[in-house]
Amino acid sequence: MPIIDNILNQDLSVRVRSNHALEHATLHVLQENGIKTQLGGISDVGGFWIYGEASTDIILTAAQEALTRLADGENELAVHPNCGTNIAVGSLVAGSLAWIGMLGTRGRLSRKLRRLPLAVLLGLIGYQIGRPLGPKLQKQVTTNANVKGLEIAEVIQYDALGRTVHRVSTRLAR
Repeated sequence: MPIIDNILNQDLSVRVRSNHALEHATLHVLQENGIKTQLGGISDVGGFWIYGEASTDIILTAAQEALTRLADGENELAVHPNCGTNIAVGSLVAGSLAWIGMLGTRGRLSRKLRRLPLAVLLGLIGYQIGRPLGPKLQKQVTTNANVKGLEIAEVIQYDALGRTVHRVSTRLAR
């Protein structure tokens, strides 16, 4: 679709999608390197944030390795099973089917209660249908594994309400 292609190819969109891919790849590398602590991340145009207990040096090293591996064509690192995209897609499909299951109840409690098992069943089916769509959407829309020209500018550790947070800033190579 030309409109979506146009949006996905805008400079800011490409930067966010590339940073999202690098965030995922960094999380994969951290996991491969034996980091067992629960980590999460969020990406934006200037880089990404990593939430969780890990040292700055470990995150920097993992991010550099992730960037190299993505640039060398390991595109599968851009897709992560715990990405919010997966949760959002599964939830959207589940909620939509559950909503369809409740159509026609017209506000009557007795009708809603009788229809509730159908809505729950449709929601469960919808979640199962939506699960494989999340990684596909990550690969095609929310990440961009082509990180050539991207470099890591710095990694800074912050304390946010007693929790460790790292900012991984990126920039385009000059």
